[in-house]
This record gives sequence, C-alpha cells and structure tokens, in this order.
Amino acid sequence: MVKGAVLYNFGEALKVESLKLRAPQPDEVVVKLAASGVCHSDLSVQQAKLPFPPPVVLGHEGAGVVEEVGKDVKHVKPGDHVVLSWVENCGRCHYCIAGQPHLCDAMMQSMMSGGELVFEKDGTQIARMAGVASFAERTVVRGNAAIKIPDDVPLDRACLVGCGVTTGVGAAVNTAKVQPGDTVAVYGCGGVGLNVIQGALLSGAARIVAVDLAPAKLELAKTFGATDLVNGGDGNAPDQIRSLTDGLGVDFAFEVIGVPAVIQQAYMSLKRGGKVIVVGVPPIGSTVEIPGQMIPLEEKSIIGSLYGSANMKRDMPRLIDLYQRKKLKLDELVSKRIKLEDVNEAFAALE
Repeated sequence: MVKGAVLYNFGEALKVESLKLRAPQPDEVVVKLAASGVCHSDLSVQQAKLPFPPPVVLGHEGAGVVEEVGKDVKHVKPGDHVVLSWVENCGRCHYCIAGQPHLCDAMMQSMMSGGELVFEKDGTQIARMAGVASFAERTVVRGNAAIKIPDDVPLDRACLVGCGVTTGVGAAVNTAKVQPGDTVAVYGCGGVGLNVIQGALLSGAARIVAVDLAPAKLELAKTFGATDLVNGGDGNAPDQIRSLTDGLGVDFAFEVIGVPAVIQQAYMSLKRGGKVIVVGVPPIGSTVEIPGQMIPLEEKSIIGSLYGSANMKRDMPRLIDLYQRKKLKLDELVSKRIKLEDVNEAFAALE
C-alpha cells in the first residue's frame, strides 16, 4: 500500500489515502518519490480546466529512485535516480520520428483518456495524472518517462526539472530560439515565468522585461535575470514595454498565465516581426482576440509552446548539468517545503 493524494471530484479537496499500486507492465518502472513540485496545472485539473477526469492521483513534477523495472526496460535499473517526464515519447509515431517527441501521439492519447489506471482503493480504479502521479509515495510510470540523473543531485530540486524548469527554459531556448541581443517580455513571474527569464538569459537576450501584478514576484524576477520590471497595475503594460524599447516593442513576448486578455497584451507588446509564445494554457472553450490586420501587415505571429518544445532525454540532463555548474537556479525556486498530507494547503496558496 502507498499513500497518495486523490482528486475524487472536480472542485473538491484532495484526499490523502492508502492505495494499492499495481505491478509494472514490461515497459514500466516503479519509482519511490522523493519530492514533487506543486504546479498550477495540478490546480487546473482540480478546477476542471484541464482534461484529467477523476478519480485521479495528481502531481506531474516529480523525482525519485527506481525500485523495480519491467523486463523490457533497459536504460534504468533499481537504485537509479530519475526525474519523471509527463510527456510520453513512443519513438514510433510521426512526431517522434520528426524530432518533436513533446508532441508524441501516445502523450496526446494519454491526456485525452485521463491517464492510465494504476491505483486502486476499495475496488475503485484510480488514474495517474499525466502518466506520473507524483503526489504519492510510489508510482508506476512508463520506462521512457524516467530520465536518469546523477545520484548527487538533490531530488527535492531535481523534481522541478520535471515540469516548470523544462517548460520555461525550453520555451525560450527551443520554441522561440531567442538569440543574443534579442528583447524579451515575460508576462507572469510564477515558477514557469521565472524559468522563461532564465532561458532568455542563457540565450543572451539583451533586455528581459518581467511583467506581473505582484511586487514581490517582480523583485524575485530580478534575481533570475530580468533587466526591467513592469507592474501591470501601474498602467497599460504594452505601452510601458514600448517605452523601455525606444518605442519598438520586443522580439518575443511570453505569456505564462493562460489568460486570453494577457495573451492579447503580449501580442500588443511586440515589435513588427515579433512573436508571442503562449506557454500558459487558457481555460477550455476560451478564445483570444487579436487585431487581424496586424498579423500580415506587421508580420506578428503567435506560437504555442508545449513542455518547452523539449526533447526530454536530451534537455533534462542538460538542465541538471547547468544547475551543477551553477548556471541555472533551482534552489531559489523552492519557496516552501510541505508534507504530502498538507497538499491542500499548497493548493490554497496557489489560488
């Protein structure tokens, strides 16, 4: 039996209960979780904004130690330290073959089906969120979701690479391909937004404008590499950004909140030829209004970024290496440590 935090109904608090964990299939591994980040996407599932139907064990930003492997798994063994990836990459579908494993068909099918049933409570089958379920003492994941990392990396920092760091840094490095000298605005300075800022800094951006409503978040953004701060409550954010860029606007504006009105603001912050990178996931059924003439006449574009357009087997070890060489901040991303039993307090803090 293992403890896990289960969402039984949308809009309700999670229940931490003892659950039965099924044995791994040939292509799966059992992982003893050491730590999990609490991501806004977990809250979005609770609020029925993302398609993972309950009952489901939440959590998708985990790291731990491999305990058992299926007979077909060869790249990890019991005792290995791993970061868990919530994107399956089958290696066989069109997207994997095309070098876009973050768009893998298997991952999309898993998302639409709500994840596989790996837990059980009194005869009720319970799914794992995003193929991970990191709000549990142990979990079963696909072998290709377990990315080996060095044993000396603290797992309570490495877990953040499982989602927020990869998503944010990757949006700047992989999706936007920010170049030295580019100008960047980041709308939303939570966990993912701070990592977009880190990614832009690693890419050599000349100016990184952090945009938020919370002064404390803006101050924190400075420690991650922001060169300028814009409080959206002090007036029109796009106008403030243009005033910082000689009236031009920025090359790239990242929206990391998932709010349609903010995506529009990000679009209005661009210089001609600029690109909005949408990282935040808007609620189901929402739409984004963009001035149509600007698209062709100013050659502005909107690009989505899923999981930082990452190649997980390549990018996660790279990010860990950057952390070990003190070129990537992970320690500073940890604002509080809690026990599994206190997960609902973390959700209240997110809200």
